Amino acid sequence: MGQLVLNQLSRSFKDVTAVKNISLTVEDGEFLVLLGPSGCGKTTLLRMIAGLLDPTSGTLELDGRDITTVPSKKRDLAMVFQSYALYPHLSVAKNLAFPLTVRRTDKQLIKERVESVAEMVEIGHLLDRKPRELSGGQRQRVAVARALVREPKAFLMDEPLSNLDAKLRTATRQELAGLHRRLGATFIYVTHDQVEAMTMATKIALLNGGELEQLGTPEELYDKPASIFAAGFLGSPATNLLDAGLGTSGGFVTVMGPSIEAVLWPGDTPQQDIVLGIRPEHLTINAPASAAAAPTAGAALRGVVELSENLGSEQIIYCRVGSKRVAVRAPRDEHWELGSAVILSAHADRLHLFDRASGRRLEWQPAQIPASVP
Repeated sequence: MGQLVLNQLSRSFKDVTAVKNISLTVEDGEFLVLLGPSGCGKTTLLRMIAGLLDPTSGTLELDGRDITTVPSKKRDLAMVFQSYALYPHLSVAKNLAFPLTVRRTDKQLIKERVESVAEMVEIGHLLDRKPRELSGGQRQRVAVARALVREPKAFLMDEPLSNLDAKLRTATRQELAGLHRRLGATFIYVTHDQVEAMTMATKIALLNGGELEQLGTPEELYDKPASIFAAGFLGSPATNLLDAGLGTSGGFVTVMGPSIEAVLWPGDTPQQDIVLGIRPEHLTINAPASAAAAPTAGAALRGVVELSENLGSEQIIYCRVGSKRVAVRAPRDEHWELGSAVILSAHADRLHLFDRASGRRLEWQPAQIPASVP
């Protein structure tokens, strides 16, 4: 299929910079998800890749060929739009055939390709219908099939599941992931939905304010968020983020804050204002009498139970720690009275430290000052 290289790509609209100097490489066969909140530049970046918008600066290369100024129709990229963009007056078969018809492909080859792709995405029985006669999920599959029939070097998808209901989104998400595995094709997919990103992507590019916040596998982004923004964006409930101070006590690196005590590891470090991050599933709840005030290697948060949400298979317990509300993912059979004083504990290797000023992750290097991740 194709390797795509973005080099310092930017796009400005009058006084607003929507995309700022983004550089990344999409390898052949990857499923790259462009993830981030509304207005972060995801769709603008995708449209530049597609050739629907010209970059203000920077370059794009596809398989070593500079395509920065190449017209969209000559880039050999197929785009699936959020609205599907099907021709309402044409049958499904003619919608699928259209990209090949305009290229004046042999009629017999068109017929074979349409039938083959239709069976691949399980719409062979719909070929004679018009788009208005299809469900949202069926129209989505037709839009994907129309892209597939061209055999492009990469598939570009702009929030293609946003118009589907929750059940159909789950089913179609699984179909797209399976399709990617079968084809081994390059996919670039825009979404603000972290579940879509985590379940489908081989790599995620997390965008924030038009800039690339973090690039990596879903596991890398979840387990080692590079910034406060990344930690807070991925996960539901989001990572608990607490203001604290990093320092040294008794030969150990420690974290101290309102109702927070943490002993990390042997060493020495200058005083530093930080943000402590702990995911809800990495906290356990104990009664004060059965928990040490500060574990030998880990964190102890003194809190009060405020709220419990029953999610069926589990519950989310919210506790007040200092001035912050902290979420804890817990089994349903744990029962805590509202107003109960509790100790929330987590192992040291489950803690995330971020520099409060820059917002970037701190990585501990023995006998050195913690290093900020770029």
